[in-house]
Amino acid sequence: MHAAMDKQQVRHYSLTKPVLWAYKRWWSIGCSCSSTRFFWGGRKNFFCSMKTLIALLIVMSFGTAAYSQVVGKLVSADGTAVDFATVSVLRSPDSAAVRSALSDGNGAFSFTGISNGSYILKVTSLVHITWSSKPFVITPAQPGYDVGTVVLAAASKQLGEVIIRSNKPLVQQQPGGLVVNVQNSLMAKGSTVLQVLQRSPGVVLDPQHSGISLNGKSGVMVMLDGKLLRLTTEQVTALLNGMTADDLDKIELLSTPPARYDADGNAGLINIVTKKNKKQGTSGSVTASAGYGKGEKGSAGLNLNHNSGKLSLRGSYDYAHDRSYSLLLAEGSEVVGILGGQSAFQYNGESKPFTTYNGMGAGLDYRVSPTLTVGGALNYAISTNDNNNHNFGSYLLPDTTLAFDSQLVGNSRTHYLHPSLYLEQTIGKDQKLNIDLDYFGHYNRGLTQVQSDFSNSVFGQRQRNFANADINVGVAKIDYTNPFSKVLRLESGLKSTYTRSQSTAGIEKLVDGNWVNIGAGTSNDLATKEFIGGAYAILNWQADSLTNISAGARYEYSRNSTNHSLDAAYLIDRKLGKLFPSIFLTRKLNATDELQLSYTERVTRPTFADLASYVSYNDPVSVFTGNPALKPTITHNLKLAYNRQDYLFSVLYSRDINPIQGVQIMTGPTPGLVYLMPENGDWQNNFLFQATIPIKPAAWWEMSYGFVGGLHQYKVSYFPQPLQKTYFSYNINFSESFKLPLQYAIELSGYYNSSAYDSNSGSSPNAAINLGFKKELPNQKGSFQLSVSDLFSSVIYRAKIGQLTTDAFNTDVRVSYQPESRFFPIIKLSYSRALGTNSKASRKNKGTDDEQKRL
Repeated sequence: MHAAMDKQQVRHYSLTKPVLWAYKRWWSIGCSCSSTRFFWGGRKNFFCSMKTLIALLIVMSFGTAAYSQVVGKLVSADGTAVDFATVSVLRSPDSAAVRSALSDGNGAFSFTGISNGSYILKVTSLVHITWSSKPFVITPAQPGYDVGTVVLAAASKQLGEVIIRSNKPLVQQQPGGLVVNVQNSLMAKGSTVLQVLQRSPGVVLDPQHSGISLNGKSGVMVMLDGKLLRLTTEQVTALLNGMTADDLDKIELLSTPPARYDADGNAGLINIVTKKNKKQGTSGSVTASAGYGKGEKGSAGLNLNHNSGKLSLRGSYDYAHDRSYSLLLAEGSEVVGILGGQSAFQYNGESKPFTTYNGMGAGLDYRVSPTLTVGGALNYAISTNDNNNHNFGSYLLPDTTLAFDSQLVGNSRTHYLHPSLYLEQTIGKDQKLNIDLDYFGHYNRGLTQVQSDFSNSVFGQRQRNFANADINVGVAKIDYTNPFSKVLRLESGLKSTYTRSQSTAGIEKLVDGNWVNIGAGTSNDLATKEFIGGAYAILNWQADSLTNISAGARYEYSRNSTNHSLDAAYLIDRKLGKLFPSIFLTRKLNATDELQLSYTERVTRPTFADLASYVSYNDPVSVFTGNPALKPTITHNLKLAYNRQDYLFSVLYSRDINPIQGVQIMTGPTPGLVYLMPENGDWQNNFLFQATIPIKPAAWWEMSYGFVGGLHQYKVSYFPQPLQKTYFSYNINFSESFKLPLQYAIELSGYYNSSAYDSNSGSSPNAAINLGFKKELPNQKGSFQLSVSDLFSSVIYRAKIGQLTTDAFNTDVRVSYQPESRFFPIIKLSYSRALGTNSKASRKNKGTDDEQKRL
């Protein structure tokens, strides 16, 4: 057997000599070009390099079997094959890991691409004693090694009912970005998804405008279990604020996503991943929480799963109740046309929202054959928001003072519907085909009554703001994976998204018992539709045992248009077709150190809310509206990351062309009325450094510290005087956990956001400290968690508008937004418990999953 294998290896080695020469020649040429020219020397240079890389990847696939091979077979003492054991190839001098794999159903394993050197084999299994081989060498004269049949001895103690607890770090780094393992945090229980997201590294929320930013950029898109939420930022934050975090598995913060993901989002993607239970048998969980801040809070959830191996059924129900409070203070001056010119003012606004959320879901997976699985799911949620706002203040006029007192009583009801179907087909031995069909329905009905009392009765008319929106999204997606060989894999796919939106909105006043529009530009009835077609291809190449290269590209064509509008100026018909390349290089330096280099291009398309002309009430002299002249943002990202065990470091450079700036103070159709609307900036540059440092001073004490910060530059020209600004900002977050006797645990966490700038406004720093306690009950009867959010009531958002230049209304305003926790920390007590039993077969599957996670 050795002789036959050696001849085969020598033949393969001779066949790959020209391929290896071409690879070395290409590498020397690539290294002679500066990285700046490669990435920024023009589209022609980039695609020439990309075509060369892809061509060489294909050529290399024909020589993948040309390297040395290490093979063997694992059996237990009774001769039965040992499957799903982890087999590792280690360098003999320093035991550095080179390759790892799992033994197959026959106990066999094999490695290719092992370079010359001295090695040992190590085999680990959950129910067997760890085995290590004697050192062996790989040389040109002996390019292969067959360890033969290895008999593994059984562990001295049999495993009974085993519960494996995750030991993943709180934050992990992958080529596309960071992964936050939510369930490692005590603060997750009883929190909303939005609250957990706020504690993630690099994520900053703007509660006043429902904004989400990642690494200092606001153009971030949010996905739920890999499904893009094509909703406005306000709708996304409302949805996440209603969802409980008890069922979250992890949050992926993808600053440089690969080509398999949609190209939308110049700041990247946030993928919220829920738990998936693959154990056989019947299982589930129940959670409940109650709390108080300035108002009562509560939530409850039930999840049930049944998996017979061939058929899997699941169902869930979640309920949340939240009575909250916030205070907005503003003072300054601006030109108010209806008041005759520059006016000083002060403004107080109290908000008392009461929200309820009911979410339910059901799904099934059916294994038709060993190679075919089909399934579907249906999720439905309804959220209601009753808001009672009290706004009061005064305008100082040249000859008098105009005082006002407004009561806003609003109610909105939102329905969210998401049915889905999927098919997973294995073709041949390794090829896979996935087909997904999804429908998203988002239906909102909102009405706000405004009663304003002015010291001058001319301004005291009763008004109301109505906003109704129906959004329907259909998505069809096909993904195909083909491993050409052990070291080369192709990923490709097609995706089609069709969105239709119908919105009716406006502001009316009560005249002689009838509601009439208050003026031009304050109402609209808009029907919009959007089509996005995408296709992608990715080649993943394991160049050697330490180097992986992934090169891909995604082409997307989009068209969005309006069917009709009350104002012809707001008719839209936009088309955009563009190729978005991406490349990822991963290089293992040794067993603990790794380098990652990536380049991606992305786009941020204006949402329908950004483009639509409908208006919504803000205060007696201003309204919110959209801007149909907005252009899409094109972004280039270049990232270098270094990982040393669980220590993560990265440097990111990004450049945005036509960045979309939200909520700018502009003029509009009605003279003297302030229009708050998005605009395009000229450009934006970001130079960021990111670090995650976990420290374990003792077995009972773990801590993790994160930092994201750097230089930001931007230029905007939509003000009377163009503005260019350079500033430094950063975000720090930390977590400290302590394991105490008697199954108690404590977690202390927090964040600090430095001052920052956005267009013509600047924000002050804000920070929060959170505290959590946990008690595990004996005999797996569940656990209690007590959490205190914003322990010292330190969260306050301060901003100054008109700080850097002069806008059309000569605005100079200082704003202070104080959320509920500013007045009293939010305290919640939660209980959670696992339900049901699992079959012994599931124990084997779970062990397989854990072994695979270690690769």
